[in-house]
Amino acid sequence: MPAAKRTSVAAPVSVRPLAEPDLDRADEIFRVAFGTFLGAPEPESFFGTADYVRTRWAADPHAAFAATVGGEVVGSNFAADWGSVGFFGPLTVRPDLWDQGIGRHLMEPVMACFDTWENRHLGLFTFSHSPKHLELYRRYGFWPRFLTAIMKKQVAVTAAVPGRVLYGELTAAERPGALRLGRALTGAVYEGLSLEREITATQAQGLGDTVLLEGAGSGLDGLAVWLSATAEPGRRPVGTCASSNSAPYAPARAPRTGSNGC
Repeated sequence: MPAAKRTSVAAPVSVRPLAEPDLDRADEIFRVAFGTFLGAPEPESFFGTADYVRTRWAADPHAAFAATVGGEVVGSNFAADWGSVGFFGPLTVRPDLWDQGIGRHLMEPVMACFDTWENRHLGLFTFSHSPKHLELYRRYGFWPRFLTAIMKKQVAVTAAVPGRVLYGELTAAERPGALRLGRALTGAVYEGLSLEREITATQAQGLGDTVLLEGAGSGLDGLAVWLSATAEPGRRPVGTCASSNSAPYAPARAPRTGSNGC
């Protein structure tokens, strides 16, 4: 964004919990920020019907934060507790207020969440080609790890997969057992990792479902949290998966660890 279009922060920056009445404004800033950075012709419509802000807030309202200037919301950030793993994002700031330290303000409560949750491995995704993004997160101990490939495939109707169970088709009595098996599987991938919050949030918000692949014994061979094309319009979660032969997370932040991607 040209410097002439920047606005100086004339009032102190405050950070507080992101409240439900803030979501429309936070969503607008999220779209414009990503769209502006990536040069979209209509940044306000970037991401289309996808709704990262409301879904992340609904997953854990206590881990969602707003930055305000003069009482107006100018940015937001979200933390996620996956057991021994902590994750955060999207972190977005109103474009005309970029490069004035608001991102650092939004990092403080997220790092406090990780301290409270006692996560051992911390991670995020950011723009690998952006020095300012990398430097912001380096200040908090995060170092670049992998360039993450984002891939797509046209889905075709195929024969049923043996041993495949959908979490959403389980009865209320069966779901706690499925979550317990899921924790055992993700714990084998990385000790203490739990995707239970993502599984239950996806189900509760009508975003999609979770595929559970039954193993030869009593456990699971794999699971995947996925977004259904027929899910409620305007809803899109972060997809996650795990399998019994997945490689464990690699350390990138000490003494706790983190990763950096797209």
